[in-house]
Amino acid sequence: MPDLAPAVKIFSSYQHFLIICHEDPDGDALGASLALQFGLRGLGKEVVVACRDEPAAPFQFIPGLEEIRHNFLPRDFEALIVVDCGDLLRTGFAEQILKFQRLGKPILNIDHHPKNDLHKVATVNIVDPTVAASVQIVYAILREMDTFITPDIATQLLTGLYTDTGGFKHSNTTPQVLKLASTLLLAGGRLKRIVRNISATKSLGTLRLWGVALTRVRKHPKLPLVVSIVTQEDLTRCRASVDDLGGVVNMINSIPGTVAAILFTELPDSDIKVSIRTETEGVDVSKIASLFGGGGHKKASGFRLRGKVVRQGGDWQIVPVIPFPSSGSGQVTEW
Repeated sequence: MPDLAPAVKIFSSYQHFLIICHEDPDGDALGASLALQFGLRGLGKEVVVACRDEPAAPFQFIPGLEEIRHNFLPRDFEALIVVDCGDLLRTGFAEQILKFQRLGKPILNIDHHPKNDLHKVATVNIVDPTVAASVQIVYAILREMDTFITPDIATQLLTGLYTDTGGFKHSNTTPQVLKLASTLLLAGGRLKRIVRNISATKSLGTLRLWGVALTRVRKHPKLPLVVSIVTQEDLTRCRASVDDLGGVVNMINSIPGTVAAILFTELPDSDIKVSIRTETEGVDVSKIASLFGGGGHKKASGFRLRGKVVRQGGDWQIVPVIPFPSSGSGQVTEW
């Protein structure tokens, strides 16, 4: 864990804070941001959390979610904290963050992603890619400041641990993760509520969409890869959203003999979301994502392509606007 003293100094020196988490926020981004907000409020600070996108339905149970703002004025705050975001643009507030920098206000970067360009902008960087989730760093900071961990804070932190370890199933489920999970349960963390909302509840539209994605799973003829695709037409027909696909790529990655799984999801305005997962030791899928300006972790990464999905006969083709780097052919895959 990095030296936490510079972060603690910022929290002790100012009163009005803004916390930003990344676009399309996951459980770790939301849990870490809201836990930090609640913890700082317990110390008498005034804190606002901002996120460009509305959190997905499965996360609506997290305490404090209803207070998240979707815009702000930098002049209203003394200091900025960016949580769980490895890329400036993915915050959705790049211009506002750069304004914080121009105003000379402190910017604290708390993250666990190996790729992080925010360190060039931030005043203080607390980045540790060896931990499974950003909530582990936030918990360490809160304990360093002798913050009381309430049941709500424990639930927020536990949500981040649960989601970023795939429900404690991924290879990043270390002894340290389980030890912290135990500590949070003892502090009143509501694991049953987390599991029920994130893993044990699926709408009819979600199940139909999963059925489409699983029906389209194909094995690469030469490589130990499995691939699937979901189109905008599928989303409309199933009355579902992109958020409903959470967990699909992990499921198709469970096929025996698979080294990695890739899910292509067609988004509006000629965007294609690409999610990559692996559980194989020695495989780093973040290197693939970085070729396209994306990022993430060794075992879970992603990026976006500008392109379109075309069906010719019985085959699907993904044709990006920018040619595929390795071949320059303009065609990523087909099946």
